Amino acid sequence: MEKGINPACEDSLLAQYPPEAQIHLDWPTVVCDKFGIIIFWYLPGAIDLPVQNDMAVATAKMSVPLARSVTCGAAANDNWRTHSSKFYPSQSKGTLGCINMSPTWFLQGHPAPKFHPQVLATLKEFDGWSFSQAMYRPAALITTALRVMHLKLYWSSLATKLALGLWAADKKLDEMGDHLREWASVFAALTIMCNWCSPLHHDPLSHPQWFDVMTTFGNYGIASMKMPNLGIEIAYPPGCMVGGSGRIIRHGLDMADGDRTAWVWYMKDDVHEFVDSLRVGYSEYWSLTDAL
Repeated sequence: MEKGINPACEDSLLAQYPPEAQIHLDWPTVVCDKFGIIIFWYLPGAIDLPVQNDMAVATAKMSVPLARSVTCGAAANDNWRTHSSKFYPSQSKGTLGCINMSPTWFLQGHPAPKFHPQVLATLKEFDGWSFSQAMYRPAALITTALRVMHLKLYWSSLATKLALGLWAADKKLDEMGDHLREWASVFAALTIMCNWCSPLHHDPLSHPQWFDVMTTFGNYGIASMKMPNLGIEIAYPPGCMVGGSGRIIRHGLDMADGDRTAWVWYMKDDVHEFVDSLRVGYSEYWSLTDAL
């Protein structure tokens, strides 16, 4: 299983194929390749303070699983996302941690068709109903943003969610059906990371053609996200939104001066395959301009 982190291999590739230039971005930008395929959207200031406050309230409801998520002992590729060495202390005594949230998740080692998706324990056991209600506005905003960023993925993901709801009803999985109705996003999963120092990595759980959407809030100073394989570094202030392929873009964040929480929304390939959803291609700039 891919872990998303392999510094030696990545450094070797970067040495062989270095970017032509180094670019720093701090204004809204759509980055495309020479064929017009959209690589990522960069939208600083996309999330206003009321929605950031909703995200903070929802995150606080998950303080118990967040605290339990941090692992100790020897750091390894298997636990690099949750190892204690990747977190820095909160200046406001907030909870550190990294958790996944999803109403439909295949457990590791339990693939389809022998197994079926399940509601993650973070939703089932830790006031998931209250969390889902608190995140209505952030989820609606992200869903709307995806409809602009990657229209084909939006429709495919909406169809996937509806198909999962019908499947859950047919199998009388009432708990999953209820959580799907409360889950206001077309994205299958959400990762919440509090005061996490991210090493350079890829996100291997979805297709290269798909977009993840990264968002951030909190009380912190200057921060930047590095994308060395693109030769791009972006300012990453509170309220920022970045949508792009986490599988293609190698990215990472340094320690912040203050408290920073990130919400990352993404699709899961196995969930789409479970209901035989259409596998969509890349988002192309020409299709965006035609729609406008």
